[in-house]
Amino acid sequence: MNKLKISIVLGLSMIILILMTSGCTFDPSSLINQKNVKTDDIVQFTINIDESNNNNSYHVTGLVENKIGQEYRFVNLTVIGYNNKKEVISKTIIMVPQVPAHDYATYDVWLNSFTGEKITSVKMKFINGTKI
Repeated sequence: MNKLKISIVLGLSMIILILMTSGCTFDPSSLINQKNVKTDDIVQFTINIDESNNNNSYHVTGLVENKIGQEYRFVNLTVIGYNNKKEVISKTIIMVPQVPAHDYATYDVWLNSFTGEKITSVKMKFINGTKI
């Protein structure tokens, strides 16, 4: 039992050490819960931004909400990053495999700043998807 505890503590210590030395940062002030913006049936619900390694790459995670009673599959979204002047400095298209009826789905994307400026806000736009 004692060896198990030592192994767990050593394992967790190694993970923490790796994270601390990797240069990854997390700025809790960058968490954003933006207002729902209606875009057809699929709307942005939450978006969280965190900067990684100070190389102008931003890890963005969020929730999209399906507002209707039909499931969507193969949902294409544009994820747009803005600077503090609300100018577009990053844009990418992603696909979410499934958004159940009256439910939520998560997405995960990396945005790279075109200009090197900090991405301070992100918006999602619904492109299309297949209703089931």
